[in-house]
Amino acid sequence: IHEDIVKAWQNYFVVLRAELGVACGCISHTADIWSDHNRHPFLAMTVHWIAEEAGTGSLRLRSALLAFH
Repeated sequence: IHEDIVKAWQNYFVVLRAELGVACGCISHTADIWSDHNRHPFLAMTVHWIAEEAGTGSLRLRSALLAFH
């Protein structure tokens, strides 16, 4: 099952890289750090961009998770 998870994550980044390659304008990165009630730290990194909807030409804000630890 570990190999399936790793393969799915790799496929996710292939698709994400393609989507970011055609982003309209800038790509923004964000990071958030927090801890739970037991003081266990967490880190999440995300990316945000504007994408043009296929067929309609309308713009849409998109976001994706880059990392979570």
